Amino acid sequence: MVKQEILLLVLSALSQAMGCFQLITPSKWGAKPANCSAPLKDLLPEYVIIIHTVQNPCKTPAECAREVRNVQDYHLHLKEWCDVAYNFLIGEDGLVYEGRGWRSEGSHTYGYNDLSLGIAFIGTFTQRSPNEAAWKALKCLLDFSVKIGYLSPDYLIMAHSDISDVVSPGEPIRSEISKWPNYRHN
Repeated sequence: MVKQEILLLVLSALSQAMGCFQLITPSKWGAKPANCSAPLKDLLPEYVIIIHTVQNPCKTPAECAREVRNVQDYHLHLKEWCDVAYNFLIGEDGLVYEGRGWRSEGSHTYGYNDLSLGIAFIGTFTQRSPNEAAWKALKCLLDFSVKIGYLSPDYLIMAHSDISDVVSPGEPIRSEISKWPNYRHN
């Protein structure tokens, strides 16, 4: 009886946290089968790396699913990686698209792939910031990730350009996350 009550409490907490954002699983966005097997380190990820995909932005679930499939095709066929590089992607439709998810190592940032979550905004954001719906989805995803034990409560957030010599995620995004209390410039 006690186990059932605990399970119900956990499920209730998860459903409340998930109410803040909607996760679109790979099967729902039309992913091709992945060939990845490297898990993240046993420790909780300590970093969140924010990236942009450098492609068309999307504002509807259909557009965003298509753009995520385009990212996966590029990463699988041209880069010859085992799957989409990112753990999650966020569209301006306010939805979170699962890439490699919480437990798999990404291919987004050399030296950080096994100890971070790579989260990419879908689009090119060198001239403007993602819309409010995308920012809300990011914040909800991070809160949820901490709550369910898939991200360290003391995580640090960084722009991809803080670590690598790239433009990603664009200055408007970098400027926004630099205001966050857990931002770290490398």
